[in-house]
Amino acid sequence: MDWITEADGVFRGGGVKGLALAGALCGFAEHPTKPITKWDDVAGASAGAIIACYLGTGHDAAQMLELLKQTNFSQFQDFPAHSKLFGVGNLVFRHGMAHGKAFERWFDDVLGGATFGSVRKETADGQPPEWRLKLIAVDVTKRRLLVLPDDLVFYREPSSSKMIDPDEFKISRAARMSMSIPYFFEPIELEGQDGSTSLIVDGGTLSNFPVWLFDVDPSVTGHPPTRPTFGFTLEHGRGLGGVPPAVQRLEPWGLRFAFDIFHTAQEAWDARFVSHSTRVRTVTVDAGDVATTEFNLSREKQELLIENGRAAAHTFLDQFKLEDYLNTFHAELATAAALKPTPVAAR
Repeated sequence: MDWITEADGVFRGGGVKGLALAGALCGFAEHPTKPITKWDDVAGASAGAIIACYLGTGHDAAQMLELLKQTNFSQFQDFPAHSKLFGVGNLVFRHGMAHGKAFERWFDDVLGGATFGSVRKETADGQPPEWRLKLIAVDVTKRRLLVLPDDLVFYREPSSSKMIDPDEFKISRAARMSMSIPYFFEPIELEGQDGSTSLIVDGGTLSNFPVWLFDVDPSVTGHPPTRPTFGFTLEHGRGLGGVPPAVQRLEPWGLRFAFDIFHTAQEAWDARFVSHSTRVRTVTVDAGDVATTEFNLSREKQELLIENGRAAAHTFLDQFKLEDYLNTFHAELATAAALKPTPVAAR
């Protein structure tokens, strides 16, 4: 079977460890015999959402890697300037130490103010254009997993009287929702149809690796997948780390314990789902000892993550057989679908 250079991509979060994902994408594009250079549908959560947004708005892996290498991640630690305890007051009253606004401004500038209306694509069957970009977030107030932009129609901004139009919603703000690590960044507040306030946080709270997002049942479509979906995930690494010493010393507040619970819950969910679906489409990159919140990442650790990603991508593609994937993997999707979390829009 001839090799195809197009695929769908699903990206796992991990804070600054997302550099490893960028390295893996470059490894895919650079492979000598099985390159993947075009990403059609893309999705992600947390740092994976940032990767997906960048690809989904027309950029390539090399551009993304260069952007991340030049970015000073420490600028995203926008703790309240007047606080002597690096956002502890913010944590108590606003549920997060850092505002998260610095990231949103930076990413909006990177994406040129793009909205979801700019990432619609034509469908082959004449149906209305679909969004080629999907992000995962969680409404912790209503305990619901959200698929963005689809589920935005159920909310409005607190200052607005009308429900959100997904096409007019900025991608940078949706990414801000998906990467709002609980306790570290303030959650985004939205209002439901009944006027109740919902707090929206990191998609990793329920699913840090939404590899299921583009799965379809062949008995419904009448044919196996026409292109593969590749998942990109991380292993090892740490949760809380690289933050100001004042934050690290907040053991009596239970902050580190809370981060550990969050990190463990992510890993447990991911391991359960992947074990029930398949690993045939999953590229796993070693994140070493890098922490999710290690925003002052050294140049050496940056290069380690990038090269680990490249190496993992080459190893994966060397062993990957497209024909086996297209002929056999689709038979497992119906089983995997039974384990999917149900987005709000599907309820």
